[in-house]
Amino acid sequence: MRRIVANIGFLLQIVGLLLFLPIGIGLQNGELTAVASLVATCFLAFGAGFVFNSFCERKELDEKTSLWLLLLTFMVIPLVLAIPYVWNNVFSSGNIFELFTNSYFEVVSGFTTTGFSMIVEPQALPVSLFFYRSFVEFIGGIGFIYILAAFLYPKDELGAFGEAFGIEILGDNLKKVFASILLVYTLFVVTFTGIFYVTYSSNLVTASCAAIDVLTGGYQPNVTAGIGVFQISIIVLMLIGSFNFRFHYNLFRLKLRELLTPEIKVYLAAIAIFTVAISFLAWMNPFDALFHVVTMASSSGIEYLSVSGTPLAAKIVFIIMGLVGGCTFSMAGGIRIQRVYKLISAVSKSDDAPNRDEVKSIIEAIIGFVAVLIILSLVFMTIGISFLDSLFEVGSALTTNGISMGATTISLPLGYKWLLILAMIIGRVEIVSILKAIEVPAVRELFSAAISRFKLPRKFREFKTR
Repeated sequence: MRRIVANIGFLLQIVGLLLFLPIGIGLQNGELTAVASLVATCFLAFGAGFVFNSFCERKELDEKTSLWLLLLTFMVIPLVLAIPYVWNNVFSSGNIFELFTNSYFEVVSGFTTTGFSMIVEPQALPVSLFFYRSFVEFIGGIGFIYILAAFLYPKDELGAFGEAFGIEILGDNLKKVFASILLVYTLFVVTFTGIFYVTYSSNLVTASCAAIDVLTGGYQPNVTAGIGVFQISIIVLMLIGSFNFRFHYNLFRLKLRELLTPEIKVYLAAIAIFTVAISFLAWMNPFDALFHVVTMASSSGIEYLSVSGTPLAAKIVFIIMGLVGGCTFSMAGGIRIQRVYKLISAVSKSDDAPNRDEVKSIIEAIIGFVAVLIILSLVFMTIGISFLDSLFEVGSALTTNGISMGATTISLPLGYKWLLILAMIIGRVEIVSILKAIEVPAVRELFSAAISRFKLPRKFREFKTR
């Protein structure tokens, strides 16, 4: 516990440092009240971080403490980041618990890159808070604070650190890899800020927020129907966000022959197939179908045609796409294409087929995901909606997608908001990681027993081990 507290303290200090950017924007625009709330958040983050580091010493993290740190990061840091929303009462609520719930919901939604929002008119916020809202996505989405923290870790600890926080290890010099992640995603934001400045908004802050929102798959910018440079740019950026970092790493190192990994090929093929299917099932033109297929597969949650208004068959296809999600080590959520591809490889007994332990791990992750989805959906449907709509709503939170059937609004009862908060955190951290962290013996034994008794198809049982 002392290791975990010390590391959370260090992450809080990094958060406090990053808040200087929205504070500077607020000072430039003369938004004194908003700046006061951001400065208070900054000092609290620094103060709490200093106290945590004073009483505890950062030591080497093992697997369990790393997973606890990951879980608590998505629970504790949003508590601090919710202060500006509470301070400025952006939800105009007279009930302090309701105000806190809405504020915490908003920050968790941004920090996990889900994109559900309780703010009816974000553009009406002070400019500094409007930027702060998207900046929280950037901090949580690319693991900004974890990557900065990694530079202060000894080299022999970086492997476990990166694995725990979902950072793919692509080379021997891990600090160079982490620096590449920061550089690549920052370049994407800067590049598309320029594109959106020309095609979307001549306000630099608004354009940069749109770039962050689309890349991380969080909040939704205003998008209208049509085939234009702005809409095409959004599709490209959504795909960039849903590709694994290995793709970007190879791209910037000009290893063009290594760009299309098997996972990327399966992902693009799935997008093409689903685009054709949605074109017929929802009777959309191919471009609109492609846009909304990519928005679901990439967990971006951006729509200009209501997904909830599509025919039942199309809605089911959208749900399946959202649950599968994008690539591993990307901004996308869901089960992930890599796991689907490995199961296909195991059945076909291809050269890169996974071994038995890998297949077992994949099946555990999928069963855990589906179990959480069904349980939370059954609870959520007690609000008075159908199971399918509840499945879509909870699945949207669990896959960090953020598209709503209309149930997730400011008027949603508080208990259901906390249920969705739970789903968003589980979706970002993954249920398997949470079970490993809490290590409940009875649950783990029951889970393992269920997997061991599960009769795999013959092709699964016969594939060779490495």
